[in-house]
Amino acid sequence: MRSGTFYAVGLGPGDEELLTLKAVRLLQRAAYVYVPFSRLTTQSWVHGAVQQYANQAAVIREVSFSLQRSREKREQHWQATATSIIQTLQQGNDVVFVTLGDPLLYSTAIYLLRALRRQWADVKVEIVPGVSAYSHCAALTHFAVGEGTKPVTIIPAVTAMEDLQAAIQRGGTLVLMKIGHHLPAIIDMLEENGLIHQAVFVARAGFPEQRIETDLRSLRGADPACGNLAIILLDTEENTL
Repeated sequence: MRSGTFYAVGLGPGDEELLTLKAVRLLQRAAYVYVPFSRLTTQSWVHGAVQQYANQAAVIREVSFSLQRSREKREQHWQATATSIIQTLQQGNDVVFVTLGDPLLYSTAIYLLRALRRQWADVKVEIVPGVSAYSHCAALTHFAVGEGTKPVTIIPAVTAMEDLQAAIQRGGTLVLMKIGHHLPAIIDMLEENGLIHQAVFVARAGFPEQRIETDLRSLRGADPACGNLAIILLDTEENTL
């Protein structure tokens, strides 16, 4: 019996029209679809996209994010998930694992892929890219991310303001992700560096509650949850189109 193929499929940032044709086709034919979830974040859109496009006979299984502080326990979690998927693959079934955005950009799919290959080096894998959240944010705000020889730096979690200051000094375009409750400190730093007008803020891009701010000072005093699923794009030089 042939073994199945594991597909890591990016569903894009949250706009149902930004799924690729390939992502839709794989969902429509998949026998098994694995959907990640976390008690700390709401990913109902991912579930909705799967329900909309997966065939009615598909078995849909939820995969919880590992929130353990211990790296060893997180690894055990992903190894256990990989074991379950491998059993399904070895029965000849294809498996689709969906993820918000792109599977290889700060995605849970990365941890699962590593766990699969540790247990089965020859596992058949295909990765289907998705539109990244920051690309969508750039499109929504007409923000040129990369131009000429200008470098682009992605900062996945702004937790130390000195790191952000160092990135500002290096120059180029900065993509600040996983902002969370650090939003007020980031706004302060941008203002101190005279860059407040060269940044844009987008939260929950593509979702009904999407929020876009081109004057970040308007976010002062905002609900602390405002920084969740949010991205700031900053050009340390002038950004015009």
